[in-house]
Amino acid sequence: MAIVFLAVITGLAANVLFEDKFTTLDPSWGAPDNVSAKDGKLIITADKNTDQTILNQANILPNDMEASYTVAFVKAGSPSTGSGLVFWGKDSNNWYDILINADGWFTVEHQFKGRLLYPVDYRQDDTIKKGEGAENQVKVVTKGNQATIFINGKKVVSLTGQSPEGGSLIGFKVSSGQKGSNSVAFSNFKVVQP
Repeated sequence: MAIVFLAVITGLAANVLFEDKFTTLDPSWGAPDNVSAKDGKLIITADKNTDQTILNQANILPNDMEASYTVAFVKAGSPSTGSGLVFWGKDSNNWYDILINADGWFTVEHQFKGRLLYPVDYRQDDTIKKGEGAENQVKVVTKGNQATIFINGKKVVSLTGQSPEGGSLIGFKVSSGQKGSNSVAFSNFKVVQP
């Protein structure tokens, strides 16, 4: 009976599409400045008043997926400026992202042909842990034209969007504002097909 139970559990496990343990910087992240991998974390720094967006080039992923990761601000020089996951990426000019800032707010952006849109404007949520070093677990579930976002186990928003034809790229974005540079660590990164 235990073998049957194990077989059922194994059969129900999600298919892992992509996972990075961040022991070293995989070349599929490109060779951007201010990016490193160590101790199980991908650390990205954006200089003052800049964005650092990187799309992983390892594979085109299915549009229907579930991505999860942990994010923490190593340095929050601009605490009101957000950082997070890029999903439904077509190329460097077309993607969505979910950003969290160190002040406890989140937003969803849509970069479309070089224009930045805000399908979900910045909003505060008590579930977000604030400040430098605070870790937040984020999960993005996409199915069809729907994206549902969870922060620390709580569903915070669902939105309708446009997934790219033929599959998606995935990545991370770190932004810094006028007050100073942000350095952000991403860990426990996994993409599965539910």
